[in-house]
Parts: sequence; C-alpha cells; structure tokens
Amino acid sequence: MQPTDRYRNTIGLITILSGLLAAACIIVGAMAVENDFAAFSDPTRTLLHAHNHVLAYWFNILDLFGYYLLLLPLIFHLYQLLKYRSPWMPLITFSGAAYVLVGAIGASVLAAVWPSLMMDHLSAGPADQSAITAAFKTMTLAVTKGLWNILEVIFAAIWWIGTGLLLRSASRPIAWLTIATGLSTLLDAIGNLLGLHLIAEIGLNLYLVLAIIWPITIGIRLMRGTPDVRHANEAAQ
Repeated sequence: MQPTDRYRNTIGLITILSGLLAAACIIVGAMAVENDFAAFSDPTRTLLHAHNHVLAYWFNILDLFGYYLLLLPLIFHLYQLLKYRSPWMPLITFSGAAYVLVGAIGASVLAAVWPSLMMDHLSAGPADQSAITAAFKTMTLAVTKGLWNILEVIFAAIWWIGTGLLLRSASRPIAWLTIATGLSTLLDAIGNLLGLHLIAEIGLNLYLVLAIIWPITIGIRLMRGTPDVRHANEAAQ
C-alpha cells in the first residue's frame, strides 16, 4: 500500500468514526432526557432530568468529536483535492474549519457547565433552583441559539454547499448529498435569523441526520479510493 493510500484510508476511518460518534451523540442525548424531546427546544426541561448529568456530559463530548473535531482531517484533505478547481476553495475550507471550531467551543462549554449546574440543581432549595434554572437557560441558549444555530450553521452551509458544487463532476450522488447537508444548515440559519421556528426546526432535524450519513458515506468512499476527484484535480493543475 502506498503512503498516499494509507493516508487516505486513515482520513476515511476518522471520518466514518465521526459519523458513528455523531449517531451515538443523538442516542445518548435521548437517554439523558429520557426521550423527553421537548427538552431540546426548552432548556429548562433538561433540568427535570438533572439526575442524568453524567449522560449529559457524554452527550456533549460525543457532540464535540462526532459532529465537529473529527471532521478536521477531512476538511483539509478536501482542500488538497479541490484547491485547483475554484478560487473560492480557501474561503470554503475556512468556513469548514470555522464550523468545526465554533461548534466545538459550544460543545466544550456545555460539557463544562451542564453537569455542574445539574448537580447543583439536585441539591438546591426552591429559591436557589430558580437562580440555577435562569443561569442554565441563559448559558444553553447562548450556545444552542447563538453559536450553534446562527453562527455555526452559516459557516457549515458555505462549506457543504461549496464543496458539493465542486464535487459534481466527480460524483453526482456524493455532490448532492453534500449540497443537501449544506441546505439543511442554511434552513436552520435562515429560520433562526428570521424567527421562523418551523423552518429552523426542519433544518436542524435534517442536519442532525444528514451530518451522520454524510461523513460515513464520504469515509467509505475515501477508503475505496477517489480517482475521479484526483484526476480532475490534476487536470485542473
């Protein structure tokens, strides 16, 4: 096996792992709120399940690596493959890295804050519980609405849609899956920016699913080899 093949296979494995951990994140998140899915839109309901603070911690850790950090190798690998195909590729790559960084910061903050506030809520009196609930809600909304569902998804939409457009000549199914993932984040961003909650919710739910399917699909394709993309890139050079 050539060094380049080993490198590509390693990127593929990391990318598949990203998708698997993202799927595990959704499962652990459902367990943490005991299938009370209203808690995902109403942070105060999460405190009704404060006894699951350990699961809440692991939900955010899985989110950190599954939806974000483990995508970094792929982001820069795609840059190497596609950098000669568009002068916009540096911006597209920056947007991918920014999506990962903003999302990872949010997950890290919640991993640090949630378990502490949830444990405090369990032992606090009624008056202190009100203060803890207010702090929990403020911190959670700052991350989920501000960092994740406004700023992060703008960068994500640029990266996925831009990458998908560049992949059309290499693989149309992969390209359209990539574009669809980007459009889901764009819907989420538009919905939150304009206060269109139904559109935001549709976009978010599509993203949560597609951002699992997409890295697993891309990872498998990388491990099988991508001569079409590589040859197109060489021709562009």
